[in-house]
Amino acid sequence: MTKNKAAFFNYSFLLLAILILILNGACSKHIAPESDEAKAFKVLKAKLIDPKTGLPNTLDPNRIQGEDRKGYQIAKEIPEVLAQLPCFCGCEAVGHKNLLDCFVDEHGVG
Repeated sequence: MTKNKAAFFNYSFLLLAILILILNGACSKHIAPESDEAKAFKVLKAKLIDPKTGLPNTLDPNRIQGEDRKGYQIAKEIPEVLAQLPCFCGCEAVGHKNLLDCFVDEHGVG
């Protein structure tokens, strides 16, 4: 498979994963913005910041079972893209600022 075809496949899968997360409401918890869960996520995210990129490291895809592993693998490969994408499923209530934050912990598992 050529690099262009592989990149197209990866980006297509990422867009599909985003759509599935939005449609399934994987982050649909209704929690006050200053909840203990939001504070805990901010602490976790701060600990995971990669000094080279300034972005949090994603959860190791090998810790995820089934089809969700692919989403975590792609998130690990292109964190700078996910950091620019908003997540529309309501997870900002738990401290998430962008789609990358959904892959810092097991939140992205549908």
